[in-house]
Amino acid sequence: MTDSPVSEIDFDHLNRYVGGDRELTREVFGLFRNQVDMWGRSLAADADDDLWANVTHSLKGSARAVGAMSLAEACERAESLVGDDRRPGAREVAVDTLEQRIEQVLAEIIRWEYNDDMAQLRS
Repeated sequence: MTDSPVSEIDFDHLNRYVGGDRELTREVFGLFRNQVDMWGRSLAADADDDLWANVTHSLKGSARAVGAMSLAEACERAESLVGDDRRPGAREVAVDTLEQRIEQVLAEIIRWEYNDDMAQLRS
């Protein structure tokens, strides 16, 4: 499967790691979902600096693993919002941005899975 111009996932990047293996792709997507579910619950603008850094760093790694580079970049920007770089309102904006990006990536995963399921039914 190839990515469309508006794809949230860089499938070329992902395929370098999974070798185009459908089942492994599904497994990686499942791991991403688990990470988002686990860490996303702790994504709060009022989190202490250590928790904020851990959550955004972990989400960044998960995003990179699936090729969700826009999400990873947003996580990297958010990760820096600690200590003296914690500007008023910046984390609230970051949380909104990350939640939107996560939803977009999850929607892309659903589309990929649907298209893969349909291709399997046709074969």
